[in-house]
Amino acid sequence: MRSFIGLLIGTLFTLAILFGSPTMAQNQQFGDQSFTEYEAYLHPAQELGPPSGSKAKGYGRLRFPKNLTKSDINVQLADIDPANVTAFHIHCGTPDVLGPIIVNFGQFGDFKNTIVNGRFSASVTNEKLTFVKQPPPPPNLSSGFKLPLPEGCPSDIIIPAQINTIAGMEALARKGVLYFNLHTKGHEFYGEMRGQIYPIQK
Repeated sequence: MRSFIGLLIGTLFTLAILFGSPTMAQNQQFGDQSFTEYEAYLHPAQELGPPSGSKAKGYGRLRFPKNLTKSDINVQLADIDPANVTAFHIHCGTPDVLGPIIVNFGQFGDFKNTIVNGRFSASVTNEKLTFVKQPPPPPNLSSGFKLPLPEGCPSDIIIPAQINTIAGMEALARKGVLYFNLHTKGHEFYGEMRGQIYPIQK
């Protein structure tokens, strides 16, 4: 009798999986319930310009679902007045390099409204990536950088090009070649603090 009841319960459980609502395991098969994560510690010492004496600091986290449809971004900032923030980006580049912009957080609104209690959050999709079909010529390095720098992000697969998908952005994050840069009044060019983005070590 016990074996019959056990068999009946097992059969009902199997039918519930096959014909019921999707389970968490089934959702994970489509890559929208499992994630890869990256982090950055923002600090003025990572900037390339002369020491600013700023006490600002920050911590940022990027979360990509496995199906690479978006990137959820959360940043905690300290000793920063949102009214003084002039620009906030994710750039493509290794440490000690001024790289092109891949995500412009200014598109989500005035920083006085989007940085609340020291926190900034955004969900970035393919359409929110910075991409231009015809980048301007590279800066004249002999006389210093001239703005604007080329936008978009280079890919090192076969032919250098710009990336325009979240999948491309995640591939660059995996290599450690993305960084946050927060610009404020008086620090419009280099920025007040910067943070290289790396995979979270678990």
